Amino acid sequence: MCVVLALALAGPGASAASSAGLGPNAPLSELTGGGGETTPTQTTTTTPSTESSSNSSTVVVLALAAAAVLLLGIAFVIVRDARKMAPVADGQLPGGNPARDPAAELRRRRAKAKAARQQRKRNR
Repeated sequence: MCVVLALALAGPGASAASSAGLGPNAPLSELTGGGGETTPTQTTTTTPSTESSSNSSTVVVLALAAAAVLLLGIAFVIVRDARKMAPVADGQLPGGNPARDPAAELRRRRAKAKAARQQRKRNR
């Protein structure tokens, strides 16, 4: 940065080597214009391939389908959870399935056992 500032202050008439004190083989000679040798560069042209557009459209369609499936799965879980936690109306058990209620199952087992005891007493 100091070399560039020194060149700018020296003006356009001063040479880069004399104003910055650099020789032709100095490390910054290419940056200051002191390097005399230049090599020609070769440019190569490439043509874009048209096959990538068909592949990218397939990838986009697959990604959209996967996103739709994911969103539907999330919506299903949310709705299922909301139905389980909804307020219970009169006569309904939580969860909507009376067979899975542990208290109802216990009542049924006790009633069945009581009926079995009474049946044994009658058959003595």
